[in-house]
Amino acid sequence: MKRILGLGVVIVSLVAVAAFGQVPAPTGDVVLKLTGAVALQNTEGGFAFDLDMLKALPFVAYMVTDPWLGDQVYGGVRLADLLAYIGVPADAKTVVIVASDEKEFPVAMKDALYYPILIAYTSDGNPIKASKGGPLKLVYPYQIEGMEALYAPEQWSWYVIEIRIEF
Repeated sequence: MKRILGLGVVIVSLVAVAAFGQVPAPTGDVVLKLTGAVALQNTEGGFAFDLDMLKALPFVAYMVTDPWLGDQVYGGVRLADLLAYIGVPADAKTVVIVASDEKEFPVAMKDALYYPILIAYTSDGNPIKASKGGPLKLVYPYQIEGMEALYAPEQWSWYVIEIRIEF
């Protein structure tokens, strides 16, 4: 059943590309790369996004108490939407978020698909500055009871540059 579901995710991604033409490629600076087990690729071994490409995906915003910056309204793309867009195998186990300082933050695939975990690019409606963790920041929905127990404050990632899909 998992393989069928995984194939379905890949097919949805590929059908979307067929319907809209060729695979989009970044025209601006690359801000995020998805690597590992990804179906849709626009670079060797992965998919690269510029900020405009991320902004073309469904936008989600919510208020959360950032463990380092207090109450913020973060906006961006849900991790689940990114994964659905590029297509990942159903038996993939982990989504590894990689920061610019090469620190890695694993997120269980089941959590990435279930919870509204964000790759945020706005804070209170403004672009996230590098001094505040931007341009891309991993944000956990701490407003959901039990989320902080699953992903402690130390697992928030500033300056996200890569998301790697692993088995």
